Amino acid sequence: MVSMMSRRDALAALGGIFAMASARAAKADDTSLPLLHVGVIPIFAVAPHYAAVKFGWFAAEGVATTTQPVQGGAVGIPGLVSGSFDILYANCISTLTAIERGIDLRIIAEATTIATHPPDVDALFIRKGDNIHNGKDLEGKIIAINAKYDLMWLVMQGYVRKTGGDVNKITYREVPVPSMLDALKNKQVDAALVLDPFMTMAMGDPSFEIAGWPSSMVMPGMPSSLWITSGPTADTKTKLIAAYVRGFLKGVAWFNAHLGDPEFIDLVASYTKTDPKVIAKMYAAKQPTGIDPVIMRKLVTVVKDYGLLKTDIDIDAKIFKVPA
Repeated sequence: MVSMMSRRDALAALGGIFAMASARAAKADDTSLPLLHVGVIPIFAVAPHYAAVKFGWFAAEGVATTTQPVQGGAVGIPGLVSGSFDILYANCISTLTAIERGIDLRIIAEATTIATHPPDVDALFIRKGDNIHNGKDLEGKIIAINAKYDLMWLVMQGYVRKTGGDVNKITYREVPVPSMLDALKNKQVDAALVLDPFMTMAMGDPSFEIAGWPSSMVMPGMPSSLWITSGPTADTKTKLIAAYVRGFLKGVAWFNAHLGDPEFIDLVASYTKTDPKVIAKMYAAKQPTGIDPVIMRKLVTVVKDYGLLKTDIDIDAKIFKVPA
C-alpha cells in the first residue's frame, strides 16, 4: 500500500482530517438505546469503531454511541475524567503517565500495534547521501519529532541506544508532522521521524532516504494507542462498556478481514474526508483482537526504562474485564 504521493496530496489529506475534526458535531447512531460518548482521533486506526457503527454491531449489543473527534490523548483524557466522554482513543504514553499520576483509567482494548519488523507506521528519514546509518552517526545531530517525552521521543531514544549512540549527544527539535520534510530538506534538522501520509510521500521523493525503522526496533508488537474509559465509568456503566467492547471487537474482525479493500478505503474516507486514492497508498496493519496482559506489562517496562514512568504500574488492575 506504499507508493508515491505528492506534498499537496499529503497536506490535503491531513488538512482534511483536522478540518473535519474541528467542524463536525457528534451525533448518536441510535437515540433509542443507552448512549456512550466516544472520543476518537479521525485516522484509519479507529476504523473498527466506525465499522461497528455502520454495520449495527453496537446496536445489536444494546448500546448507542456518539463519535466526537479529539486532537489527542492529552486533550481527551481530561474530557474522559470529567464525563464528557465515556470512551477514548488515546496514545499509550498519555494513558500510562496519567495512570501514574493517580488518574483512574481502564483499558478496554488495544489499538494500533507497532509492527514486529519494517515497514512501520513511521520511519526515520535523512537527506539523500547524508552519511547517517545508526545512532552513533546521529551524535551531534538534530532530530525532528512531534513532541519531547512522548512516543516519538521514546522510540528515538531507544533507536539511538540500540544502534551504538549516546542519547546525551542528541538534540531533538519539536516540529509539526506536516512540516518535518520541509525542515529536513532545508537543513533545519538532520533527521526526522515521519508518519503517514508524509512517510509515503517521502518514499517517493529522491531528496530523502530511510535511515532506520525505530518503532519496530524499540517497541515491536506493542500498542502505540489504546481504547480507554475512566474507572468510575467502568464501575457504574459496566454492562454498557462491555456491550461496547463486544461490538467493537466485531469491528476489529471486519477491519482485519477487509484491510486495504475498496470497502475499507471507502469507510476510512467517509470519516476522514480524505481522497480514497490517498488512503490506498498508506501503510496499515491489522489490529489485535483482545488485550494481552503480557504485552501490556512489556509496554510498562519499556516506558519506565526510558524514564517516562518513575514508578511501577499494576497494569493488570487497569485492564477492563468483560463480564461473562
